[in-house]
Amino acid sequence: MHFYKIAGAMILVLSGCAGAWFMNSAASRSLSQTEAFISFLRFVRIQIECFAMPAGEIILRCDRTLLEECGLRGEPLPTTLDELVGRCAVRDSEVGEILRGFASSFGKGYRDEQLRECDYYLGLLCDRRQKMSEELPKKKKLNSTLCICWALALVILFL
Repeated sequence: MHFYKIAGAMILVLSGCAGAWFMNSAASRSLSQTEAFISFLRFVRIQIECFAMPAGEIILRCDRTLLEECGLRGEPLPTTLDELVGRCAVRDSEVGEILRGFASSFGKGYRDEQLRECDYYLGLLCDRRQKMSEELPKKKKLNSTLCICWALALVILFL
């Protein structure tokens, strides 16, 4: 009988550790996705500055791995930025709002206006990335503490 109690306790503790690992991985992936979107906006800015390309051409020229890091899955490639943002599984709601704002205003102005908008939204994304990177260690510590403590509390409750 004691063997089953110990085995159950070990399973609960391992479940708590696994939960902490999954939550910490999700937080890290959210930061990585934000960095990928920053790289994408920098690419868009360069394409506008050098070649004054429309969105469809920019997306076609973009590296496929960068688009996948942004969360784009499936074929065919989107033809507009609205479609791109809509098809990406954006992990952070604030980043999603910034990207929707950028996509909705893209292509509605002249080249210089587009460059200013790219700079503006890049600044917003960089600020968000900075905030996320500052919060990441705290969030990881909190996730780990809560998951493991809940698992240990259940072990104590059940024993």
